[in-house]
Amino acid sequence: AKPCAYDAGRVSTEATVATVDPRGRAIARQALWVTAAVYVGYGLLGLLPVPADARYLALVAAFYFLPGLVLRGDPERQRRYQVGPDRVIPPWSWAGARLFAGVAAVVLPIFVLGFFLFYARVCEGDLRVLAPVLWVEELTPWAGGLEGFLGRLCRSHDGDFWPAAVRLPAEWLKYGGLGLPLAVAVEVFAIALPEEVFHRGYLMSALEERWPPRRRILGAPLGLAAVVASLAFAVGHLVGMAEAARLATFFPALVFSWLWRRSGSLWAPALFHAASNLLMAVLIASTFPA
Repeated sequence: AKPCAYDAGRVSTEATVATVDPRGRAIARQALWVTAAVYVGYGLLGLLPVPADARYLALVAAFYFLPGLVLRGDPERQRRYQVGPDRVIPPWSWAGARLFAGVAAVVLPIFVLGFFLFYARVCEGDLRVLAPVLWVEELTPWAGGLEGFLGRLCRSHDGDFWPAAVRLPAEWLKYGGLGLPLAVAVEVFAIALPEEVFHRGYLMSALEERWPPRRRILGAPLGLAAVVASLAFAVGHLVGMAEAARLATFFPALVFSWLWRRSGSLWAPALFHAASNLLMAVLIASTFPA
């Protein structure tokens, strides 16, 4: 059987589930407190005269370094969670890269089609597909925010909804041709990878100590821990920008969780995460030019 990241040093998933560490509850509870502290701290920095770039850099540093610091006395967990013990960047995995490529080849074209079909309806004023989301948003302090965002976006749309050409975001064309590789590097190492190290590598793995996955989904052991970690990931996005639509990140987070457990490498979800963000930037630039 193919080993997965949930395995403790190549121990089978079934054996790991059967022998839950008695420290599991404490490890999971600690991870939830650490996650809450990171986002509360990030939010409090926003109330101070701290430059936005410095504030985000502090968040990235927390994502990369806090898991290893919290588990500094437990090198076995550091290794299993891929947050140490002697490195910050997870070990490279060609198997993870191959899984990313295969899943991306199937999922991303479907996402592109869904993107155009969704915005074609929304920009024509048909918001029925969003009715449940809009209803929930009305119960929050962000009521009307999603409609306002979509209205601003659709006002910049020109001509036929299916773009005649691919446009790159303007910032990718800066710096004498270096804008694109810089954007890719930033997306991978300053956005996708640190978020995956923290939310999948650390938080999800720690929660599995409390709620071990009891079943496999398409070959990957997943359970309540993946759902809770994905929910925390989505709620955390509200700290940076208080728009209810950002809660939709819950759904791709479930895909990231599956990639983590199916591949045994944080590089699989990190690469898929980065590719999805980069693709979304191209779709927005091509469809809704500034």
